[in-house]
Amino acid sequence: MRPHKYLVSVAETEAEKQAIYEFRYQVYIEEMGKPYSQADHERKQFSDPLDDRATLLYSTIEGKMLGTVRINWGEDPTALASFAQTCGLADFKCFPRRSLSFTSRLMVHKARRRSPLAVALSTKAYELGRERGTQLNFMHCTPRLLGFFERMGFRQYRQGFEDAEAGAQVPLVLVIEDVDHLRASGSPFLCKALERPNSRLAGLWFMKQSFGKRHHQEGSNYHEFNQLRTTPATA
Repeated sequence: MRPHKYLVSVAETEAEKQAIYEFRYQVYIEEMGKPYSQADHERKQFSDPLDDRATLLYSTIEGKMLGTVRINWGEDPTALASFAQTCGLADFKCFPRRSLSFTSRLMVHKARRRSPLAVALSTKAYELGRERGTQLNFMHCTPRLLGFFERMGFRQYRQGFEDAEAGAQVPLVLVIEDVDHLRASGSPFLCKALERPNSRLAGLWFMKQSFGKRHHQEGSNYHEFNQLRTTPATA
């Protein structure tokens, strides 16, 4: 995946956020016919409670909305509760809440879906995560998009599930500072990662796990991760 030239902004004003909600409605409801129960059909907007404390990114050209993505941060208890089951957060309990983030509502205008815009939005989200010290970014996608996100550096780590409104979904996680995996994937995030020091601790921890199996020893994740903390390595 090559670098991009799209300008991606953080929605700061209510008008910017309303434009994003209207764009979501156009894509999810009018174009794709998704049965989202929280869609406001009268105002032709689609938002939900996770938007209240989220970081919303968007890209426009000449005032026309072209794409958007949402990031929720681990300090938000509403986000943690929302993603706990679908993302299997119990398997990551050794990581502080502040080191987690969740990406959702990534969408691009149909005229730009063969462009690098989705990569531009995702790269901006990656940069914001690095600024906050995020270690793990979770998301889920439809099976047909799995290859696209794997090339970004995301990895499937547990079985898929069926969402009542979105359909079949594949859980994915990005180990933010795992530069070895980013390099092997050809990830567009690699150049941004190499601008900063990178610890291999989370990547080493991830490689040792057997996801899908519950840990029988209480606190085993925490103990193992703390052992890794004694031998940090940077790239």
